[in-house]
Amino acid sequence: MERVRSAHRRLGWLVPLAVAAACGCQTVRTPESKIAATNIPREFSKTTMPDYVVEPPDLVAIEVLEALPGRPLSGERLVRPDGKISLDFYGDIFVAGLTTDEIKEKVVIHLRKFIPDQTLGLVELDENGEAREVPPRLSDRVFVEVRAYNSKYFYILGDVNAPGRLPITGNETVLDALNAGGGLAPTAAVNNIRLVRPAPPGACCDQFLPVNYAAITQGGDPTTNYQMMPGDRLIVYRDPIVRTTVFMNRLSEPFQTALSSILFYSFTARSVRSLYEFSQRTPAALPTRPPANPLSPSAR
Repeated sequence: MERVRSAHRRLGWLVPLAVAAACGCQTVRTPESKIAATNIPREFSKTTMPDYVVEPPDLVAIEVLEALPGRPLSGERLVRPDGKISLDFYGDIFVAGLTTDEIKEKVVIHLRKFIPDQTLGLVELDENGEAREVPPRLSDRVFVEVRAYNSKYFYILGDVNAPGRLPITGNETVLDALNAGGGLAPTAAVNNIRLVRPAPPGACCDQFLPVNYAAITQGGDPTTNYQMMPGDRLIVYRDPIVRTTVFMNRLSEPFQTALSSILFYSFTARSVRSLYEFSQRTPAALPTRPPANPLSPSAR
């Protein structure tokens, strides 16, 4: 009897542990008063991004006003996976990790092998009529700009209707990201959303910022409606009740499979046995009726 009670006690402790394991760790919420006192970029207090660094697969437009006759140089150039862009007749140059000003300088220096400096706008006359050298970045004959920002993005993960990777333009907020992800799924935990911001190289640690979805959508509070940055991960966790249900279903699924197999085997065995017993029975003799006499009055 004591062993049975001990087993019941252990089972009583096992169920809460299983539920806790299914629920997982919840987000450690930072007081919103502390977040409001920080300078974290958010709605109504956004910050501008630093100079854009070109990476694959960005689309860069290059325009040279005066190139070699029959060898024009203009149009959009895709940054290839090797970090280079094609200048057609003039060869390839490496542009990954450079800003547009740095790319312009590199393009001008590269074109000096084919085009005179005066044509490239690297020489101008001063007030005294003397020739003066112009830095490649300040040339007015070559223009470089980014047409498609394809290399900077953020992620939206978890219980949203359309999770994935989304390009960033520098103006998105958490609410914009959730709308772009198709909104929250019915199984989402509205009070368990957080923004994970990876630390830049050389920094201390990543940032884990809680998101108060109800305050953003129903109260109009922009405190946790952060501005999205390149590399951000917006995670929407699943409701603990749903996770517990899924966990319990996974635990019971092997037993349900075994029970179904046993029931199927038992039904099959009973069916085979019934068929065998039926086949062993001898059919009962059927009563025979004597043939009618053709001479009798009833046969006429």
